[in-house]
Amino acid sequence: MKTLLQAWGASLLLAGAAQAQNYLPPEAAVRTAIAQSPTVQAADAARRSSKARADGLRAGPHETVVRATGQRRWVRDGERQSFGEGQIAVERPLRLWGKSQVDGALADATLATGKVAAQDARHETARQLLALWFAAQRSGQARQAAQDNADAAQELARITERRLRAGDAARLEAELASAEHARMQAVLATAGAAETAALAELQARFPSLCPQRCAPAEAAPQLPPQPFNQPAAALRQHYITQSHEYLLAQAEETLAQQQAKRADLERHPDPTVGVFATSERGGSERIAGISLSLPLGSTYRQAQASAALADADAALSRRLAAEQRLGAEFDVLWSQLTGKRTAAQAQAKAAELQRSAADRSLRAYRAGESGLSELLAVRRTLADALLAERLARSEALESDSRLRLDLHQMWDFDD
Repeated sequence: MKTLLQAWGASLLLAGAAQAQNYLPPEAAVRTAIAQSPTVQAADAARRSSKARADGLRAGPHETVVRATGQRRWVRDGERQSFGEGQIAVERPLRLWGKSQVDGALADATLATGKVAAQDARHETARQLLALWFAAQRSGQARQAAQDNADAAQELARITERRLRAGDAARLEAELASAEHARMQAVLATAGAAETAALAELQARFPSLCPQRCAPAEAAPQLPPQPFNQPAAALRQHYITQSHEYLLAQAEETLAQQQAKRADLERHPDPTVGVFATSERGGSERIAGISLSLPLGSTYRQAQASAALADADAALSRRLAAEQRLGAEFDVLWSQLTGKRTAAQAQAKAAELQRSAADRSLRAYRAGESGLSELLAVRRTLADALLAERLARSEALESDSRLRLDLHQMWDFDD
């Protein structure tokens, strides 16, 4: 019985006492894993594309045009004569009406949108990594708890078998102990399969994060006494205004406004100015001049301006919707964190009380005051309570980490 008590003390009490200091992967490894994500790489490529488009907007779509014309003139004035003639012209459309300045502002808005979109892709990928990491950690903790329970059940079966051979225990107790050991082995196999699946998903999505195997923490560390030093209202405002989703909606609104302004200016067509030189009658006559062409505005230009203005109104509405959605998202995350912290504290208290009950049950079993079935029932309850304490603390830590990630207090890779 002393051996059994020591085995339980080494396996079950470890779940509530051991603290893992590094429950998150190293930041450098996270940065590398996120940078190697295909989603982030696609966003970086889109950002480079935005820069190229911005450069094109600053330069403008107008180009210098060179025209050359050759012709032959035949004249019948007494005798038949022919002359070689030609013309060369250089033309260039002009950006007037303030279009150049608006194109510069549009280029700035395009650059800003591409940058925020790339940052948003990094943040969303970090969210996915965090969720997969904690899922793998919890599955590893469940497997470790199942392993501890299986080891304790095996030790109990050995002790009961020795007591049976010594005539100290009934055959029924030995069968119950063996059945409990088999049940714990089945639970261990299920937990091991779940852990393998969780680690495989994490490895497939972020292969550089854990080149070999992500070792689960023995137990989640204790939560800090207070999750944040700021009041919830200030955190809520920061959560909204610093969110990549909000910043992206804001950048897209600015971009749409600049596009609407540019489309409105397009109602005033750009003139094309040119110079030309003409040689006629074999060079006996030479002409030099200036040309000016001006497109006549049509309903099409007005329709394009009206469409761009409607797009700007839609972008404004999307930004307001994002602001509302993010406020609601913060409220949910904050209430979840509060609830999970409370649940983790309650689970810790329940596990402590259950440990005390298990100790009393052990003493009663040793004294012959209770049977093995009662001891097994108490032990199962203790194992469930300890695992629930681990998982509740891990879920509370995940909620805390998720909120800190969204508040840019960890893994802030806005390069």
